[in-house]
Amino acid sequence: MRLYASRFRALLVLLVAISAHNAAKASTCKTLLDSSSTFAKSLASWTETDLSPIDFSTVFKEIDTALPWLSKCVAAVDPKAIYTSVASSSSVKSCFSALENFDGDLGTNDGWSSMCTMTENTIMPCVKSVMTDNIMDALSSTGGCCDDFLDEVKTLFGDSLGEFVIKLAELGANIACSERTFTNLKSASTKEMCGYSIYNSFTFIESDKEVSSFMNLAEIPNDEMCDAFAGNAFTNTDGKKVTIGFGTNGADTMGICLDPIDTLTSYMKSWGIFSETLNVGGKSVPLSDLFTSGKSITGDVFFSYATTSSNLPLIGLRATDKVIKALSGDDEDRGDTYLEDWFVGMLDDMKEDAKALNLHIPNNGDCSYSGQSITLPNEDAASAAVKAASAASSIKLSGLVTAGIAMISTALLAAIL
Repeated sequence: MRLYASRFRALLVLLVAISAHNAAKASTCKTLLDSSSTFAKSLASWTETDLSPIDFSTVFKEIDTALPWLSKCVAAVDPKAIYTSVASSSSVKSCFSALENFDGDLGTNDGWSSMCTMTENTIMPCVKSVMTDNIMDALSSTGGCCDDFLDEVKTLFGDSLGEFVIKLAELGANIACSERTFTNLKSASTKEMCGYSIYNSFTFIESDKEVSSFMNLAEIPNDEMCDAFAGNAFTNTDGKKVTIGFGTNGADTMGICLDPIDTLTSYMKSWGIFSETLNVGGKSVPLSDLFTSGKSITGDVFFSYATTSSNLPLIGLRATDKVIKALSGDDEDRGDTYLEDWFVGMLDDMKEDAKALNLHIPNNGDCSYSGQSITLPNEDAASAAVKAASAASSIKLSGLVTAGIAMISTALLAAIL
């Protein structure tokens, strides 16, 4: 027994020593403020660029203050080593070769079928390999400097970084590469890849009036989701009776292919990042209203956040402006806030049309499709997403991250506009 106790004490001492060593390494992590960080030195070597004109402590101060966990992690990463590792991967080489040689016509079902075969056999294994063997390995080899970043990702999205990226890829593949069986408008029994069905469902557009109906895609309540995508009249978040046009002009609706889209939006609803509250002009607006039945958020709220200086994308653009200015020297045609001004100007141009929209992301539609069936390529990912959606819980996040999410939502709106 004494021998066992001795071994146990030795093991305990070893574990404590290892923990102390890792903690010590993490406590000495550099940040983006340090021009001698691994990231800065690697980038300079890789691009053969003299980075000395960049005042790191000034250029990246806002980012470091707002997202210290990101600053610490990025500073510890060796981008040249990651690139070399990824570029030498046989899986990645197969990916690029397959993409370069792909000549399918995505305006046809056969083209989508070929693309989905490539996705299943080549692209998905490539994504999983890169995340597991390259990205995650690189982050775990930073001596603990990326631990806070990885913890933050899990808090914001409910999964580890690797699991999150792979799950998103699989859910995306479900949207594009599920196969549905249905009877089309010509009364013929048909099998189609969902990527083609979704694409084809939008080919009803023949006039500007039909294009303008797309604005209603941003205002679909949960309980109107089924009617909206079936081409039926529905009441939008403005309380108006409208139609989008699906199922007209000889174009079949996407039908049961809406299900994997619904799974993705329901999964998004579970992300902790959408549990924050926006404060605009003294009014509190829960971001969860984007998904909650009977709720919505006006476009003006998002544009207000997107064009304020505390918004994460604007901080990133300012830092980029400063880097370009430092490396390019004086340029009479380029101001100190060139990218920031361009971005804000672009949003201002969109704001007039979108500020009055009552934005909502439809989810949990639970639609029924008579005579239709669907085969998912990644059923496990769909089941996990549904489980995550039902187990979602609220968390409190930083206001700056909230601003970043406002920008993401604004970008989604921009795609519609």
